[in-house]
Amino acid sequence: MNPQNNMEMSETMPEASDIVVAKKFLDFMVDYYALTRRHTIETNEYRTNSHGFSMLYVLSNYQNQPITMSHFADEMGITKQQLSKLVNDLEEKEYVARAHNKENRRQVYISITDKGLEHLEVMIGELLHEVMRALSGFTKAEKKKIEKSAVTMSELFQKDARLYQEKRDEKNG
Repeated sequence: MNPQNNMEMSETMPEASDIVVAKKFLDFMVDYYALTRRHTIETNEYRTNSHGFSMLYVLSNYQNQPITMSHFADEMGITKQQLSKLVNDLEEKEYVARAHNKENRRQVYISITDKGLEHLEVMIGELLHEVMRALSGFTKAEKKKIEKSAVTMSELFQKDARLYQEKRDEKNG
């Protein structure tokens, strides 16, 4: 076999270890989802896995910088139409606000309002209470493992978000 063909195959075919990691990650995602469903009382308007909660949570990180609807739709992984419907619902509740760019009226910015931040704080407080209740069944050592794993996963997911943003910027730039 030609070394060039071998290199091309290795770039397109996942290694067996990648498949194992992907399967374990999928198992984790399903187990995590089941845990949150078992222990979370949905007292909030929006479930933790809903776009509404995610949108408010992510928008709270953009309090000091404007973000366009298009950019935010990309970041959320939803279509612009889905985002528009969601923004309409959240804007009606006064949780988010829209503002048009003065030079280009087609460019629309969204931001979380003070009322949205207050609502998000209440939701986070309720969720933290439920998570703490779920964690109460674990030993101190198990909680330390969960903490360490959560920090590691969060760091890796943030790296993925940065790489995704860089690729999108290269494509659009």
